[in-house]
Amino acid sequence: MTGTITLIAHTAANTKTPAVTLRPAGPEDADSLAQLYYSSYEQGGVSSLEEARQVIRGVFDGEYGPFLPDASPVVVDDDGTVVAAALVLSRRIGEDLPDVPYIFELFTAASRRRQGLAEQLVRCAMGTLYNNGYDQVCLRIDEDNAAALALYLTLDFNRWVPETDYV
Repeated sequence: MTGTITLIAHTAANTKTPAVTLRPAGPEDADSLAQLYYSSYEQGGVSSLEEARQVIRGVFDGEYGPFLPDASPVVVDDDGTVVAAALVLSRRIGEDLPDVPYIFELFTAASRRRQGLAEQLVRCAMGTLYNNGYDQVCLRIDEDNAAALALYLTLDFNRWVPETDYV
């Protein structure tokens, strides 16, 4: 794995009707989110289910920044299983990032990939942020993650470079 890049985009009203039912993530989803988070990454995620639980608990507890539940949609299957999620913070604590909301994680069950769920989640999150007065949103991805980069470029994200890099 190489380094990470920061991407930033302007928020906008969500003009596309989601093809699935979305609802805000809540603490009651913590265990299913942790299981999904752990199983969603083949490499580079977390090394154990317990570590995934700690990360998800940390999100809800504000360890990484204030959690924005309304801007953090999940997709739930017919049986109530969370199959995709976007977890959004009002800002990311302790990172060299713009002072705007931050998409902390976006993940989809392997069995539900290539169905447009990630795009719908990001559009929903961006629309909610827009409706709540936020102008921009950012995130970080591995610079060699071509699939994620392609998704975010289609959603008008651009590479963010700190102003200090220009001096």
